[in-house]
Amino acid sequence: MGPGNKLVELISGKRFRKGWTALNIAFFLLFVIIPTVYILSYAITDWSEIQEHVLSDPATMDLIIGSIIVAFEIATIVTIIDFVAGLPLAWMMARKDFRGKQFLDTLIDMPLAVPTAALGFSAAIFWAVTPNPPPFSLATISSPMILIILLHVVFSYPYMVRSLTAILGGIDETYETAGRTLGASRLTAVRTITLPLFRAGLVTGAILCFARSLSETGGTIIALATLYGRRMVEGDFHTGPSLIGFWKDASVSDPTLIPALSFVSILLIILALVLLLVLKIVIMRVRLPLRKVWPSPEKLLSRGLFPKIKDTSAIIFLIVIVLIPSFFIFTYVLTANPVQADWSPFIDALLTSFLVATIVTLIDLVMGIPMALYIVKNKTGRLSQMLDVLVNVPLIVPTAALGFSLGLFWSNFDPNASFPLLLIILAHVAFTYPLVVRNVVGAVEGIDPAFEETARTLGAKPIQSFRRVLFPMIKGSILAGAIMAFTRSLGETGATLAVVANANTAPVYIVELVNEQSYYLAAMACIILIIISYVFMLLLRRFTREEVV
Repeated sequence: MGPGNKLVELISGKRFRKGWTALNIAFFLLFVIIPTVYILSYAITDWSEIQEHVLSDPATMDLIIGSIIVAFEIATIVTIIDFVAGLPLAWMMARKDFRGKQFLDTLIDMPLAVPTAALGFSAAIFWAVTPNPPPFSLATISSPMILIILLHVVFSYPYMVRSLTAILGGIDETYETAGRTLGASRLTAVRTITLPLFRAGLVTGAILCFARSLSETGGTIIALATLYGRRMVEGDFHTGPSLIGFWKDASVSDPTLIPALSFVSILLIILALVLLLVLKIVIMRVRLPLRKVWPSPEKLLSRGLFPKIKDTSAIIFLIVIVLIPSFFIFTYVLTANPVQADWSPFIDALLTSFLVATIVTLIDLVMGIPMALYIVKNKTGRLSQMLDVLVNVPLIVPTAALGFSLGLFWSNFDPNASFPLLLIILAHVAFTYPLVVRNVVGAVEGIDPAFEETARTLGAKPIQSFRRVLFPMIKGSILAGAIMAFTRSLGETGATLAVVANANTAPVYIVELVNEQSYYLAAMACIILIIISYVFMLLLRRFTREEVV
């Protein structure tokens, strides 16, 4: 028996597999879940600090409660806008065939290729009223809340459209057709038959949009700093996550802010989990739509110019509200006066970001794929079901609160941040790990287990059946998860700042450039990040399509 066969025998043994499974579960709990929710323990161990520095200070409490209320208000408004504006476009993509459909499909995903730091700056210089607005910018928004709502719509709109498109594509049109043959207008049939069937898609889209808006930090901080034309101060407009970012930076010189940071993070985590659960229950139980039918008005709205106006408005919204603000930064660079600068700091930061993203992605793949396989192959077990739920926790928790929780946890082992790169890597693993697991779980669940079972009956070991049978069928999803993890790590700002306030990554460097009002250099740095992320998005689309085919 050769060395290769001996290795296969070793890996396929029950003792090794049980040990490997235990190691993966331990890694998941110790490096992902416990650091993510560690901040909750602060309420128990240091409650006296919270009482002294937070609960007994009315000004601090007003600031915390106000910023959290604002964050939830913005997330709610953004989710409603995404649904109202996204449903017509999702309907076009799922139910209509037209010239340029593939091109439009690509346009919908383009904002996902823009890192949050770049997107926040690009949208701000397009919308915000600034002392020296760039050419072709609208420069009409002076309200920070409206600016952040518009920015968060850009972030979250693709999630809503994708979720609704996917569920609409899976609904049988026969029911709708039957309703129309019985005399119902197109609008009536859609409203009374189709819409009640896609509540699952609405739940998915609403939760993704709500969580995405609620957790956004880096883009929000950059947009507000651009609007104010300076670094933010405590009296400025704040959302819950941006307040965490601001206080985290200030806590380096003022440790008394730690209790306030902990309290706002705890509130955000608890409220996010509770309200998202409530949102899911409400949407699933509410009966959409009203049963009453208005034949004449609905027949009128189903014919003539009205459907064309609806479709045209949806495309205009996509272009004007989503795409132009996302990529206005290119126009800014072309029209601004070039500035000579030393690019070595940015190159160093970019290399650090690449190093972090690469290591994080490798860790996610090595530890995430086995976890996904365990969840799918043992889906009837209680432990597997519990792990399947826990994997979603880092996706729901706002990244600023998650980052502070991670920083607080790892500071127990490295109180002086002597190894900032290691802290950043461990933090990024926590919120990118679920992206790999969820992609692989979804792919494996869609494959008939008979393929692997047949290979096993022919004498293949578990590792051989995975490598020769299952892996070729899910490699596209594995690569998709890897690319998502890589780009998510590459563009993350809020969690990075929360873990290491003076981190040397590309997004953090862009934040510093904006705070210093070095807008041209910030724009150039953003464009470089956009190009890199867009290349990875193209790879993602290519390989996921190959898997479908």
